Amino acid sequence: MKKLFTFCFFAFAMLIGTQSALAQDTAKINESAYAKAKELRSQIKFDDVALEKVYMAYQANDTKLQSIEKHLQAGTADYNNAIIDVNKKLQSNIKTALGNDLFKRYLILTDQEEIVD
Repeated sequence: MKKLFTFCFFAFAMLIGTQSALAQDTAKINESAYAKAKELRSQIKFDDVALEKVYMAYQANDTKLQSIEKHLQAGTADYNNAIIDVNKKLQSNIKTALGNDLFKRYLILTDQEEIVD
């Protein structure tokens, strides 16, 4: 009986530890996305609605990049294609959030070229 109780206690402790580790990753992603959106807003002046959309774009991008890093091996063709797709999606979302004029300024500031499908 003691062994069963001890086993259940450790299993429960492991379950709680896993939840908090995943929550920390999510918090780091959210914090990073917010910092990127605020920095972009300080360089390119845009309104709060656009800020929220840019934040959501960065949040989705960081989440997807983390998933790619976790599930694919760096340097493979699948990894490279996934990174290109994520970058296209990020640019598309930011272009939607900012509009064409501000998006051109974004590309200049980030020293990028527009990724065309």
